[in-house]
Amino acid sequence: MNNSLFADNARPKTVYVQMTRQTNGTYTVEKARVLDKANQYSRSIRRVNKRQLTQELKNAAYSGKLEVS
Repeated sequence: MNNSLFADNARPKTVYVQMTRQTNGTYTVEKARVLDKANQYSRSIRRVNKRQLTQELKNAAYSGKLEVS
């Protein structure tokens, strides 16, 4: 079983993350939500597991796949 938050072949997702930067330079994820689009007329925002999202971000950064814009 894949332990990832999103499937490898998942459609692109819009992720809303509220992060706090501490004075020592570390970041903490406060809230994490994903915009789900069922079709052109139906969409919803759902909460996702903060720990899984944080792990996904760490893995993407480690493998060089994380882009910040």
